[in-house]
Amino acid sequence: MDGTFINEKLECGARLIAEKLPNFHSVTAGIWVGAGSVTETPDENGISHLIEHMLFKGTEKRTAKQIAVDVDNIGGQINAFTSKECTCYYIKVIDEKLAAGLEILTDLFCNATLPTEELDKERNVVLEEIAMSNDNPEDLAMDLIASTYFHGCSLEKTILGPADNIRRFGRQDLVSYMKRYYTAENIVVAVAGNFDAQELRDCLNMLLKKVNQKQLTVPEFAGCRGFEPQKDNFAKIDRDIEQVHLCMGFPGIRLDDKRKYALNIVNNVIGGSMSSRLFQRIREEMGMAYSVFTYPALYAGSGMYGVYAGTMASNTLQVAETILKELRNVKKEGITKDEFIQSKEQSRGNLILSLESTSSKMSSIGKAMILTGNVYSDEEVLRLMEEVRYEETQDIIDACLDFDRMTVTCVGKVPESGELRRVVF
Repeated sequence: MDGTFINEKLECGARLIAEKLPNFHSVTAGIWVGAGSVTETPDENGISHLIEHMLFKGTEKRTAKQIAVDVDNIGGQINAFTSKECTCYYIKVIDEKLAAGLEILTDLFCNATLPTEELDKERNVVLEEIAMSNDNPEDLAMDLIASTYFHGCSLEKTILGPADNIRRFGRQDLVSYMKRYYTAENIVVAVAGNFDAQELRDCLNMLLKKVNQKQLTVPEFAGCRGFEPQKDNFAKIDRDIEQVHLCMGFPGIRLDDKRKYALNIVNNVIGGSMSSRLFQRIREEMGMAYSVFTYPALYAGSGMYGVYAGTMASNTLQVAETILKELRNVKKEGITKDEFIQSKEQSRGNLILSLESTSSKMSSIGKAMILTGNVYSDEEVLRLMEEVRYEETQDIIDACLDFDRMTVTCVGKVPESGELRRVVF
């Protein structure tokens, strides 16, 4: 499954992490920047995502349309995304078109002109995206649990930012932010697929000569290390919709914490799969939710263990009680050895299936390098999974299912929210 790894500095100072997969006929290349909502001040919130949009709006030699045409002409796919902690611009091409794909990708990354007339148009596109997210109660619920659980920490800010900020940002705001964070030491180039190693180095060294060499200064607020959630934290947003979207947040762990392999095993059992306890109990037996799941949200400096359920308003209290009953049972008795064995095998299968494309490979190694500065091979990850002992699952359960540090949020027509608070706290 593994190929040949390259992990070295490019001439410009950016880090190259690449995995050669000779049996593939495609290559995915991504340029990662350690900038997202956590590196933004409240007045800057949303600017990382707006910049991500604007880099596709024209360069010194290409219009926005020409970028799209040139990518289509080589049969490629180009896109980008912004998260709380990083931004990634990537292109996927057949292996013989890698040089042409990298030229397009690095052109928009290094030579974007950020034209004011395009900014005025793209500002409206992002405002529509914010409106769309606000109209989606599940998106709203996910943002609410994060902002409430991480209150007082930089992880509380949304990726899209508030609409007022988007309306206010000018071209110079974008330029100033990029000068601070789009610097060589804050950039990782991740590549996965079939390529010639020396040709890849030569190509990137030539194309990335213009990368900013300014020294990076990461603001103190971006870390969130040592964050402690408030006790009995509760928030709700009233919406005239049919369902109540209920979320619970518990203490999590950092992305570089090796206990995450034990947490993945436990998560599969609690609510991370169709055979999980919460899915079987609430959806299959009670029929009180279409969607119910748990998830570890792991970040560089902190983390949260989340629970989500969407249910009819009249069922909210019963669903909340059932979730807490199941979680308290896990806390008291742990998971069974049979569940442990099954979940470990499930985790192994999920990992292997998730890496069956150059895109997912690139994303895996790029994210790990930009956020932790370390990348494990697939064999190493599988070994770390296999080495998890049954006894370790209770340790991570005790660490995460801390009911004294639980946050609860809901979106919808919440019946008797005071009664809901009484049930959960």
